[in-house]
Amino acid sequence: MALYADLHRHLGGALHPRIIYKFLQNNDHPVLNYFPDYDGFYSWFTRPCRTLEEFVKIHTLVEELQSLEHLPYFCLRLCRGAYTFENLQYMEIRYNPYFRTDKELSVQKRIGQMNEVVETIASNVRPSEYPITVKQIICLDRRLPQKINEAILKCATDNLGPVVGIDLAGPEIEPNVWEIWVKLFTKARSAGLKTTAHLGETGIENVHPQFFPVLDRIGHGIHIPLVNPPMLKELAKRQITLEVCPTSYKQTGVLQDFHKLKLVFDRCKKAGVAIAVCTDNPGRNPAPCTLPGEYERLIDHDVIDFSELKQVQSESFRSAFGYAGITRK
Repeated sequence: MALYADLHRHLGGALHPRIIYKFLQNNDHPVLNYFPDYDGFYSWFTRPCRTLEEFVKIHTLVEELQSLEHLPYFCLRLCRGAYTFENLQYMEIRYNPYFRTDKELSVQKRIGQMNEVVETIASNVRPSEYPITVKQIICLDRRLPQKINEAILKCATDNLGPVVGIDLAGPEIEPNVWEIWVKLFTKARSAGLKTTAHLGETGIENVHPQFFPVLDRIGHGIHIPLVNPPMLKELAKRQITLEVCPTSYKQTGVLQDFHKLKLVFDRCKKAGVAIAVCTDNPGRNPAPCTLPGEYERLIDHDVIDFSELKQVQSESFRSAFGYAGITRK
């Protein structure tokens, strides 16, 4: 049995819509007033979006459901599905702990609640019957004030171990404030955290060379090889891995088909830049969207050759932030 590693999976989009719908039913959630049957909910939840911003908005619903009280429900099902149906040996889940806190509380109390969110997830992603290793990546968010993002970073450093890295997420807005994020990533690295950032997903505007010295990986980054391939030389020099999530780009309206991904893979291979294939938000994509399925789609669309598959799969383990025994080159 082949075993896989997924390095880019959002907790908010990780779960099959059937699991979310059952949760809504079990809790008699008011959302059911809009979706009295599962088929309607499924169509809405997995529909292609015109923009990344539209896609991100649907995360808000799931983030509100994944409160402290209910996180164990979602964590168990996440691990169970990833191990049983995807043969995942290792997974890094990313999420923003602030968005899982109680909205009725003050900002300061919500910040204080973030550690409990991290601890609850850490306690519920180790079910003995599903021997999968799950590590956490904590997300900063471009939409949040700097004070809250600084508190999120502190939460990550306070929980080093279960938390292995920091990410920059949210819509790709305000590309000119890169200095703020570079400083936070520098602090994260000094504290022993690995770093990744959502860059170059929808365009090249937010990709600044100043990011490269403080990043271990880049979330997506597909517009670097597509629009500015000379940048790949610096990524190769610094051994920065791109986290490429094929199906997501059709769902978010970034790409119309898989054709351009071949150019991404070919240019990265030529430049010596590693790619880790990931799922991003498998629950938000039309079923079945699994990590093995993503590999299969890449082969079916001639993005990679079958002979390259083993090497592509091994890159995920090599680039992992918290997988024991893996040493970065």
